[in-house]
Amino acid sequence: MRELTINEVNEVAGADLGSAVYSGVLGAAAGFTGGAIIGGVHGGDGGGLLGVGSIGQGVGMIAGGCIGLVTMGIWGTAYGYNHGQEVESITSSFWNSVINGSFYPGTSTNNSI
Repeated sequence: MRELTINEVNEVAGADLGSAVYSGVLGAAAGFTGGAIIGGVHGGDGGGLLGVGSIGQGVGMIAGGCIGLVTMGIWGTAYGYNHGQEVESITSSFWNSVINGSFYPGTSTNNSI
């Protein structure tokens, strides 16, 4: 039995499954973080007891994180099956924007607000 080349490995059914799993984990981690940030920012918008929306923010962070985890995990797995490098690039740019403070969790694309 001979050793397969990269092109031959990619043609074998299920051989690229590792890329899909890796992309799914990256997408899920980024989705959880982004969902928690957005849920925390907008969870308490309705106010609450005495106008303090801290409970709503906590619930928003948990719910947003869970929704982001599932949706981005599914997206990362589905899209990363054939485009693993692109998923890695997208999640890397997301993490960079979170770390350097340029991630804007609002509904507007205008970051100067």
